[in-house]
Amino acid sequence: MSLAGLSGGGELGEVPYLRPHPGAASVFARRAARFEALAPGHATGEYLALLGRVAAAQRVVAERLRLPALAPTLAGALPLDAAGPPPPAWREALRLLLGELDGLAVPAPAQAALERLGRLPDLDLDGLAERLLAGRSTQLDVPVGLFAGAALQVAFTGLAAGLAPASVARVEEGCPVCGASPTAGVVLGDHKLRYLVCGLCATWWHHTRVQCVLCGSAAAVSYLAVEGEAGPARAEACDGCQAYLKLLYVEQGPQLEPLADDVATVALDLLVGERGYQRLGVNPYLVAGEGVAEA
Repeated sequence: MSLAGLSGGGELGEVPYLRPHPGAASVFARRAARFEALAPGHATGEYLALLGRVAAAQRVVAERLRLPALAPTLAGALPLDAAGPPPPAWREALRLLLGELDGLAVPAPAQAALERLGRLPDLDLDGLAERLLAGRSTQLDVPVGLFAGAALQVAFTGLAAGLAPASVARVEEGCPVCGASPTAGVVLGDHKLRYLVCGLCATWWHHTRVQCVLCGSAAAVSYLAVEGEAGPARAEACDGCQAYLKLLYVEQGPQLEPLADDVATVALDLLVGERGYQRLGVNPYLVAGEGVAEA
């Protein structure tokens, strides 16, 4: 692995805290296209192609799902709270998703997971959703976690898309909309601004660069990459708290999509994990086997 340095921006003026939300259907359409573009020739191409089909189904569900307007929140409260009960709309999103995926050519384990989800009663579904949202998925959850997580994404992303940025307060840690830890960070190509990306509700929020997202340290941060690879991914690793966050650089990957490119660069996670760092935040498309640092 090699170390990579970062360059700063300049006099930027006031930096928007939230990037405009493009809407749930647009999020999943872009993600599906990116998965499909990344799959050919990739070492995990079959899985990326499957995720492309899942994201395409998510786009259709996002277009069809009818969501209520969020009620006003108390000052300082999250508009959506991933630590609370899952929104009821997630079960309707799951029902629609199962319908969209019915009949598609998927591997046998994925087909078995779809069938199992279709048989679970609402109480068990909500229990599964709560475990996934809390990062406590069990071995039994693993086969179905991908599809349940996909439905949760549609519900949370759709609800988040209806929020006015001005109504979302700044927070010290986690997503300012739902409280989830960031899945990745994106470094924009113009002024090198860094936005953190929520894998659950697709919110992007600004965070100071060259600073550990978990503990705030700057002195203990280093940047790691797979030696010899010129792709968009680097890991911002902190020796202070032993956590890391993957950063994706738009200059190196103009067509990147944060969650899709995160999955496609899992080799970087393996290498950084071998050095003893724990990942900050989860990717809902990578449910199993992630060591996650507590935010």
